[in-house]
Amino acid sequence: MRSLLEGITSTLRLAQQQEVQQQAGGNFRDTSTKCLPSAPQPLASVGVSRESRDGESAVASMDLLSGGLFNYSRFSMDSPPDFPFKMLMVTQNIGGINPIADEVEGSGGEGADCACDGLSSGVQRKVMEFLSELRLLIFEYSLCEYTAYFKARCASDESLLQSSVGAVVDHGPPPLIDVIVVHLQEIGGKKHHREFIDYLSNVLLKFLPEAGWTSGLLMETNGDKDLYTAVGSVVFVSHRMCPISSILSFHHRTYVCVTDDPVTYGSSPAILFHGKKFSGAGDSRKGFLLISLRLGTVVVNFLNVHLYNDTINKNASVSSPSPFEPRRQEALLEALAECVVFVSPDDPLFIFGDFNTRLDICNMLQYLKEVKHMDVALSSNDIRSPDSFWELFEDPQYISVIKPYDVEIQRLIDVVAEQSGIELAEFVIRFPPTYLCQLKANAELPQPMGSPMSFSEDNEIVEDLSGNVDNERISATLERITSVPRRPYMRHRIPAWCDRVLWNPAALELMTGRRTSCAAGADENNGNSSCVLRRYAYRSAAFNHTDHDGVTLLF
Repeated sequence: MRSLLEGITSTLRLAQQQEVQQQAGGNFRDTSTKCLPSAPQPLASVGVSRESRDGESAVASMDLLSGGLFNYSRFSMDSPPDFPFKMLMVTQNIGGINPIADEVEGSGGEGADCACDGLSSGVQRKVMEFLSELRLLIFEYSLCEYTAYFKARCASDESLLQSSVGAVVDHGPPPLIDVIVVHLQEIGGKKHHREFIDYLSNVLLKFLPEAGWTSGLLMETNGDKDLYTAVGSVVFVSHRMCPISSILSFHHRTYVCVTDDPVTYGSSPAILFHGKKFSGAGDSRKGFLLISLRLGTVVVNFLNVHLYNDTINKNASVSSPSPFEPRRQEALLEALAECVVFVSPDDPLFIFGDFNTRLDICNMLQYLKEVKHMDVALSSNDIRSPDSFWELFEDPQYISVIKPYDVEIQRLIDVVAEQSGIELAEFVIRFPPTYLCQLKANAELPQPMGSPMSFSEDNEIVEDLSGNVDNERISATLERITSVPRRPYMRHRIPAWCDRVLWNPAALELMTGRRTSCAAGADENNGNSSCVLRRYAYRSAAFNHTDHDGVTLLF
């Protein structure tokens, strides 16, 4: 079967070569003979509307992510013609940023100071700090891939092999990942909070000014309890992808090129997603949101889900499977049934969000009591247990004890395959449980474990916009978000891998199809194929002010 990525990469290569030729006034340089990437273009602010290209928006973006993190995480809008296609997916439950709770706690203090947008300054600060860390993680992913590309392209040049990895930085910042899709759940905390939604929407438009296009925050903003899910998604597309990228208008049943400003195509961003509250959700805000992109000739679908949680600890432990599992299965089946009306199940489908999948508590507690002689007592909203119980989750050497009880996700996958015919899978998990983490500042967190990826190190001193050196903050943040998370857990819920990324066979072909495209493009690059970049990263990240670890998938 023809690789899905072959069409994307070949189209990108041709378009970029033509652009370089035009910029050079007809003096086209054969980029295949050059190991070093071309110099990056100056930054420009781009977003949903053309007006966001002006300098004022760029300044606003820098002000948004100040403190040194923005200056450190700068991207190039240019990339080598043979730079491989890259996609990043991020899911994060941001219920830990609770505007109502923060405003109550901050009454009479800093949190009570209402700045613009009718939102307390404390809440705004938390949003900005979370987004600045997310941007920093995107930068580290981009830099890591750029470094690997640089090494592969220069492998045949001994003189360049003697150069340090930092030489990549000398030739400009890394290009932004081609497609970034971020899924958020529990936006605004436990209640509908219009001011929070508006504020988050505004700052997300300035979050990545180097992107060629952003969808903005796509979500249902109507606070009606029968409609509101607090689930939202945002898409960022690089400049080189814009000419061949479009997004589905569900209202018109057609794909609209991102260069035609699809948000205003139907006068409302609501046409760019299909989302609903689950039929059995009641007063809870559980639901889903679907968006669909067409990249060249390839349609890729992204489903954001927030499934039902366990409501009572003790009830979850009475049997195996848990009595709460069937509701989660029914919810995912409902979401998929809604999706196949609009998209083909034969197209790549990525499902990522807060699945709320829990451990097999019944069998796990039985094992701990009989084998480890450990008594754990569960009440409706509390857990009485020895410290050694929590060490099973917080100490990586005990991961083999609890991982065998992470079986709900496989049962969920089996039920979906049996009842809908949609086959799903997940990469092997090598990160700690993502739920329910304590909210801690950098200084209070234990030292993180080693990073599963070889992120490059840059010892350059970074200054914030005020001219103050903030190298310690950047180092601490980088260490936390690029290392395997090691946060303590709240003591009233049993930790679990709630946040995940699932995919169907067509999505797997999209992720692994680079082999064909690399083979096809090797001759064009005089044999200097970048096939070495065939890899993926499935990992978690501990962002500030969140009680779930975020989960990312890069390929």
